Amino acid sequence: MVIREGRFTRDDLHALYDQPENAEKQFELLNGEIIEVPSASPIHNAIVAAIFYFLYGFVRSHQLGLVFGDSTTYLLPNGDELIPDVSFISKERQGWPLPKAFEYAPDLAVEVASPSNSERQLLDKAESFLVSGTKIVWLVFSETRSIYVCRRNADGSLTLRKVTADGALDGEDVLPGFTLPVRDVFPPQEPA
Repeated sequence: MVIREGRFTRDDLHALYDQPENAEKQFELLNGEIIEVPSASPIHNAIVAAIFYFLYGFVRSHQLGLVFGDSTTYLLPNGDELIPDVSFISKERQGWPLPKAFEYAPDLAVEVASPSNSERQLLDKAESFLVSGTKIVWLVFSETRSIYVCRRNADGSLTLRKVTADGALDGEDVLPGFTLPVRDVFPPQEPA
C-alpha cells in the first residue's frame, strides 16, 4: 500500500518512522514513493520460512555467508530503501560488526507477492535490486505456485524466467550447487 505519492527521500522515510503511531510499522522507499509493508499472511510467512530454511541450511553448511529474514533493510545506491522477504550476502562482502542496515544490495533477494503488491511494484523492486548490484531476484507467487527468476543482462534489460511447481530453483553463480524444488517452497495443497 502506497502511503505517500511523490518524490520522497530517505530523510522523509525516517521522519515517518519517528512518528509515534508508526512505531510498530515497516516502510520501504521505492522510486521516490513511501510504501507501508503490511503484516504478512500465514501463507506468506510459510513461504518465507521455507525459503529461509533451505537457503540457511545450504549457506551455513558451506560457510558461504549470511541469510537474512524479512526485517533486514538495504539502503541501495539508487536511493531506494528496501526490506526483502529473504536475502543472502556472501562472506566476501559482509563485514563485522553487522550494520543496522546494509548500504549495498544483497547478492540474492527474494520477494513473496502479497495481495497489497502489484506486479509492477514487484518488478520495480526486482529492477531496483538488480541495478544496485543484486545478481538474482526471486519473485514468488503463491496463487500460481510459481517463481520468477530475475537477472540483469549486460545491456541493462531484465530477464525473467518462470519456474513452475514441477521445476527447481538453482543458485547459479551466486550459490553454486544449491537447488530447491519449487514444490517444496509452497505448503502442500489439500486434495479437492
